[in-house]
Amino acid sequence: MLSLVKNLYNLGTQQDKAEMIRATLLKAVESFFTSAPVIFLYLILLELFKGSINRQTVIYLTLGMVSCIVFQFIFGYFAYGAYGTIQSRVVGRIHNHIGEHLRKLSMGFFSSTNVGDINAVVTTDLAKIDYMYALPTTIDAIAVPSFVALLLFFVDWRMALATVAGIPLAMGIYRWSQSQLRQLTQFQAQSQIEANSRTIEYIQGMNVIRAFDQTGAQFSKFDRAIQHYRDTNINLATKLAPAEVAFDTTLELGFAVILVSGAYLLLQGQLTTPTFLMFLILSLRFYKPLQKIGDLSRHRQLVDTAIERISSVFNIKPLPEPEQSQTLKQFDIEFKNVSFSYEQQPVLQNVSFTVPERSMTALVGPSGAGKTTVINLIARFWDVDEGEILIGGVNVKDLKTDSLLSYISLVFQDVYLFNDTILNNIKFGNPDASEEQVFTAAKAARCHEFILEKPHGYHTIIGEGGATLSGGEKQRISIARAILKDAPIVLLDEATASIDPENELVIQQAIDSLVASKTLIIIAHKLSTIENAEQILVIDRGQIIEQGKHEDLITNNSLYSRFWAERQKARTWKIARR
Repeated sequence: MLSLVKNLYNLGTQQDKAEMIRATLLKAVESFFTSAPVIFLYLILLELFKGSINRQTVIYLTLGMVSCIVFQFIFGYFAYGAYGTIQSRVVGRIHNHIGEHLRKLSMGFFSSTNVGDINAVVTTDLAKIDYMYALPTTIDAIAVPSFVALLLFFVDWRMALATVAGIPLAMGIYRWSQSQLRQLTQFQAQSQIEANSRTIEYIQGMNVIRAFDQTGAQFSKFDRAIQHYRDTNINLATKLAPAEVAFDTTLELGFAVILVSGAYLLLQGQLTTPTFLMFLILSLRFYKPLQKIGDLSRHRQLVDTAIERISSVFNIKPLPEPEQSQTLKQFDIEFKNVSFSYEQQPVLQNVSFTVPERSMTALVGPSGAGKTTVINLIARFWDVDEGEILIGGVNVKDLKTDSLLSYISLVFQDVYLFNDTILNNIKFGNPDASEEQVFTAAKAARCHEFILEKPHGYHTIIGEGGATLSGGEKQRISIARAILKDAPIVLLDEATASIDPENELVIQQAIDSLVASKTLIIIAHKLSTIENAEQILVIDRGQIIEQGKHEDLITNNSLYSRFWAERQKARTWKIARR
């Protein structure tokens, strides 16, 4: 229990810790008033067993008990309110810190980490940091029995010893169960993460699952994860049940010890009837808070595991940031002998090239050649293993991440839009932009007209990932977002690669508006879009094997010329039926 309190305490700021101490003192005072009626109860019993009852005394004692209950409510109200405030503040702050920390990590972390694991940290694990249950319950489990026991020792030390006789054995059982509980809780947490991951995957891939008739139990990964989660929860409950029952039973046996000891002393004339009755009644008040320790121990392990997992995310070092960021005045891009590997798999090897300011450079090559890696390294989603990437003569490592990305607009082939209005999705490129600026960007991106046709125009909610929009509409909104940002460098994973011919011309016009007077690097899937590029870099197996203009490369009888020939042949390709 003390380790749980320590872990929760260490999560707070100095202000949180001061308020937590104040809340704990309030809770301790509440526990005192919870225990104080013992005195009045004992005095009332003595009065009732007298030959003549003084009604005024009984009334005063009853009022004393009622006063204790009132003070218990008042101090408990303020204590729980303080704990709730601290919890909301701490969890909210950790949530923001995690979001900020995740934003600074390399993309390698997200590529190698299970999506359910990240989801569990930012949702489930944070929800388990529960001051409202853990700390008040811990204080109740310690303070109330301690106050009651202290009062009982003043009344009759022999019966008090009988009352606490079962505690050493119960605590021994409690300690024995903790190692097993910790291991089972970790298994349960891991199975929950796996179940979360498979559930997210199941929902996101529902169109594919239904298309190939792999729903329900036939989707084996999802089914196995859910079954494993169920089994670990059953295993947790069944293996802990004997220890929990033994712990509660041992405490309950204390009642039998009180009964036997009290009866013996009563028959020997060494104990009065009121005292015996008081111990019988108050034993329930004494044991009930202690029985909460069993539930608290499980909660403690859940909180400790959650805090460990949250801490493990914070222990992952983000990309190093310079103390001060330089200001760029030029926006040419240069790769100097750049090499990069992902999980010890070489992706780029000794790559060098220069992109002049306000020019267009196209990257061409087979899938897996390293084209997207070039763009990701410029944006510093990863750091190079060797060599340098310079923008305006400044190494990207010498720029703060926020500063670097302020100079870059990225348009990906796979567009992601947020479950928000069209207006706010476009303003994501510039949150301070006016509506007029948004309209201008939308018109340049050729999406103003179709937006006005939506039920609520720019204020239409488009669903998670832009679910209510077509592929072409999403692509144009993403381009409007980039136009609104108006960054001097544009990195473009060609937006027309998977768009129908009707939308291709419109989107190409939108791209022309985006890249005017920009330093542009484009990953080209359709060679017709890059014929006018100042330079074309042909990448294969992580190396630049050709470099030049379109008209020069198509005569080299090398990889680019073969791509071009295949492209020309594909224009006449038709499906044949036999």
